[in-house]
Amino acid sequence: MEGITLEQKIDEIFRFENGDESLTSIAKSLNLTTTEMLNFWIEKYYFHGPESLKKRYTHYTFEDKLFILNYMNENGLSSLEAAVHFNLPTLGTIRSWRITHW
Repeated sequence: MEGITLEQKIDEIFRFENGDESLTSIAKSLNLTTTEMLNFWIEKYYFHGPESLKKRYTHYTFEDKLFILNYMNENGLSSLEAAVHFNLPTLGTIRSWRITHW
């Protein structure tokens, strides 16, 4: 999501960890229509650490994309699980690969 800093993302994760607020209430406070993005931040934070939440641009070759999509299919991973596992920058990365390449 554009406009949310690394520090804000970490603050939102801690809000959830404290147990006082649900994913839904935190997502609403960020004007998110679903909890998907917030859940993505949480999973990436736990799997790869806070640095994984920084904005970055990575170029993926066709072979990279094919490997990730095949790995995802062979291991029964959801788009969220694959995006977290491979530390992809957004949840939409896999979706856009599917649309543009397959």
